[in-house]
Amino acid sequence: MQDELAATARRIVSGESALAPGLAAQIAAWDAPKRAELVRRLLEEPRGRRWLRGALLAELAPAAAATLVERLRPFPEDFAVNRRDSTTANLVRALPLAELMQDAPFWAGTNAAETFWRRLVDDRPGDLPAIARRVLHEGEPAARETTLALLLVDPYSEVRLDGGGRIAVLRSALADHDDEVRGLAADVLAEEAPEELASVASRLMLDASERVRVATWDAAMAVDFEAAREAALALLSDDAALLDARRTALLALSAVMSTPEIAPILEVLVVHSERALAEVATDLLWTYHRSPSIAMAAAESPHESVRLAAARLLNPQSGSPAAGGGRPGAPERGHDIYQEMLKGYEQPKKTE
Repeated sequence: MQDELAATARRIVSGESALAPGLAAQIAAWDAPKRAELVRRLLEEPRGRRWLRGALLAELAPAAAATLVERLRPFPEDFAVNRRDSTTANLVRALPLAELMQDAPFWAGTNAAETFWRRLVDDRPGDLPAIARRVLHEGEPAARETTLALLLVDPYSEVRLDGGGRIAVLRSALADHDDEVRGLAADVLAEEAPEELASVASRLMLDASERVRVATWDAAMAVDFEAAREAALALLSDDAALLDARRTALLALSAVMSTPEIAPILEVLVVHSERALAEVATDLLWTYHRSPSIAMAAAESPHESVRLAAARLLNPQSGSPAAGGGRPGAPERGHDIYQEMLKGYEQPKKTE
């Protein structure tokens, strides 16, 4: 018997394509001790465990299947989210629902996460928001990000969460310590429920994640433009505020204000003692808001990088007419050159 078991285990682990179609059914019919010995051998190898999940599990009677499930469970490496394996879904379908819910933070971050949420949608739909919030609170980053993607972001997901539960989960995600999770939640809320972000804008405009800050300003501007603009101006003028938060406030203002409206602000910032802030203002001058008054102010900046940009914009040969310079490539004394050329075409006057 040992030779037979060893040979069978070798064929399965080697992945031979010549395995008999009915092999799993045959092994399911073996007596329990003999089958248990084969299972023990196969559990030692990833390919063996894959075959047990993908072939044998479906052939076993309920009691034997439950025993095999328990033996297959203690191999977390098989369920890594970055490891493609369709057979792990079979195990999730076979596990008791109570066990799945108890270990929700783990299963939500596995390669069988969609199957896990599918079971909850089918069997415990009312518990979905609470379990999702628990995953966002307790799960590893992969579990939190996968949960947001499946339940909230992916428009084609079969387990997409709707209604009030959706907003509740997004609120929880905004308090996550992971920048990616908070950013995803902020992006969705800015599009679907901007008032949720606007109501806590005073906190989120100082968030460590730029993605969250940008989404918050977008939402705040959409809900109450005047109040958001005043808040951005106040933050921008607060020298004690975090530099990154002030920079994002400036970017938000530049997206909603015309060049004449934002020019006085940029004129002050291009000469600001904080180099990073002056350079952001200069980037906006170069990219979106070219104005002679801003360029001339930038020429007097204490920062060399800002002065160089201003010099290029104001240069008659390489500059920008919109910023007070000449057209690119225009000669500095073009009028004199054309006057000289015209002299050759002057016709002498006829004498009478």
